[in-house]
Amino acid sequence: MNIRKLTSVFYLFFLFSTAVYAQGGGPPPPGLPDDDPVLPIDTHSSKLLAAGLILGFVVVITRRKF
Repeated sequence: MNIRKLTSVFYLFFLFSTAVYAQGGGPPPPGLPDDDPVLPIDTHSSKLLAAGLILGFVVVITRRKF
């Protein structure tokens, strides 16, 4: 086999093996409760809002100087 055929066989094997590996194990069995996702943005939304307001004021003040 020449090098081009060998590399294309290698690429096909590699892509096929990663596609098979990436497939999930299926859904969980029925009757088991799903865990709620942890969303830290809900707990720190006031801090995020304050940081956005401060950043907005800084941008407005620096642009007014010009």
